[in-house]
Amino acid sequence: MRKIELLSPDVAEKIAAGEVIERPASVIKELVENALDAGATEVAVILEQGGKSLIEVLDNGHGIPAGELALAVERHATSKIREVSDLERLNTLGFRGEALPSIRAVAELSIVSRARGAASAHEWKGGRLEALTFGHFLGSEHGSRVRAMGLFSQIPARLKFLKSQAAEVAQVREWIERLALTHPATGFRLVSDERTILNLRPQSEEDRVRAILADGEDYPLVSAQTDLGLGAPSGVRVRAHWLQGVSLPQMRKVVQIVNGRAVRDRLVQQAALHPFRQALLPGQFPAIALFVELDPSLIDVNVHPSKTEVRFLRSRDVFTAIEGLVQSMIDSHGAPAFVAQAAHEQLLSSSSSAWSAWENRPRSEPTNWLHPEANSSPERLQESFAPVAPHPLSEARYVGTMFNTYLVYDLGTEAALVDQHAAHERIRFEKLRAQMLTPGSRPAPQALLLPEAVRFAADSRIALESRLPWFAELGFECDIFGEESLLFRAIPSAWGTDDLRTRLKSLVERVLDSERPTHELDEALFEKLASEACHSSIRAGDALSPEQSRALVDDLFRCQHPWNCPHGRPTVARVPRGRFEEWFQRRV
Repeated sequence: MRKIELLSPDVAEKIAAGEVIERPASVIKELVENALDAGATEVAVILEQGGKSLIEVLDNGHGIPAGELALAVERHATSKIREVSDLERLNTLGFRGEALPSIRAVAELSIVSRARGAASAHEWKGGRLEALTFGHFLGSEHGSRVRAMGLFSQIPARLKFLKSQAAEVAQVREWIERLALTHPATGFRLVSDERTILNLRPQSEEDRVRAILADGEDYPLVSAQTDLGLGAPSGVRVRAHWLQGVSLPQMRKVVQIVNGRAVRDRLVQQAALHPFRQALLPGQFPAIALFVELDPSLIDVNVHPSKTEVRFLRSRDVFTAIEGLVQSMIDSHGAPAFVAQAAHEQLLSSSSSAWSAWENRPRSEPTNWLHPEANSSPERLQESFAPVAPHPLSEARYVGTMFNTYLVYDLGTEAALVDQHAAHERIRFEKLRAQMLTPGSRPAPQALLLPEAVRFAADSRIALESRLPWFAELGFECDIFGEESLLFRAIPSAWGTDDLRTRLKSLVERVLDSERPTHELDEALFEKLASEACHSSIRAGDALSPEQSRALVDDLFRCQHPWNCPHGRPTVARVPRGRFEEWFQRRV
């Protein structure tokens, strides 16, 4: 065995740096946090090759005095704390004194800074300090410019794990947006390979949230605040801004700000998402920004070197405050509440031989689909239904509807309930699938009276251009308009126009989220994209006549998979007669 030896300072520095610097976005986060701590009102980030060859951060903060520049790059050198007790009252973003030395260990670092009131700027580079004339720092005579060149060039093991340039730029943008939410009064600019990706001017908190979560669009923004015992030492204040109606296939726009610090905390995340389990479909996440404020002594931000994780002393209070606020926002603004999955599973546990036999029947391709024009209005729904072969409910007695949502059938020994919205989603989805994936069956697109523009992030333009053929295959007519908009001129007729703008936004997000080859549009990807069409189906609360209700059920059982909507929610539930006897305490 090899004997135990101390690592050389160089190797130890590079290993330690890996805890703080994982990718270009890590460098940006640390440097921008330093700029914000320095009181900057303007911050600019410049990248080349996604940050692999150059990362540059400029700010107009108070700057670093010449006599402290050399000390600033030494490990554990900081102006933020002096005593261990200071860790209990932190009000700055950076405090560990690890950012600059960690960057120096994995890249070629240089710093130009001019302190407020200083006669000139000074540059630290390669251990040397010299005076120079630098000019203005983003319109100010004081500030800093930090450059990191050749990131991980001396550590091939780390360099090979970096993702594509587009992916790294997207990560940088995401962190800048999160940090920009913590300081809405500060301007932020991101430039990648001489192209401006992000340009945020000083604004109010709500306007900054809209600029980041809604890409500047005017989607409905719901804002609320709660104070849970704020006057007491354990008080918690939570503000939330929710972009109503927009859902995404990932949690990129679930933003958490704790005491002015952008974090990724599991407790905050779960508290925010828990109410949405009943308000959003599986695999979809909201666009929401949460701002949590509490006494600094009740939170530990020193959990991880990257300072993205936190630990709460009174975690239950924090969870309760966040969950309660988000739930009240959902309840007050009409988000759909779906029946709990557990309740469905309980109701579906019973079975009958006839039902099981039909469920396990040989499947065939669906036929006699709804006419597209009938999809948009319950009044015209029955016009396109043709007679259908017997199915489990064909001989059952139709009782009526409950809550204008559930169609009730009497099967003699049990009651069957059909969710009209979930059923129509399944019908519409399989109709779309048959049309889109069968050569020669795709209908002509329906031209929009007014084209609909959907904005996207500037750094997504190349990826979106390569995916335009997907939209054409799905039956859309659209093209890139300007630098950051996709203009839809026509849509598939079966999509309908209800809440169209929001659904198109979600569709674009799903297209960008897919990593499939750009020439490939298979059934699995289609199912992911076409699910947005289902949101214009018959809704819970839409009144249907008995004829429309029976026609809807007949058409449901023409489908290949009638038991669930495209998002996985059950379409049919059964309640055995014995359950009713139990409820009314009857003896059979």
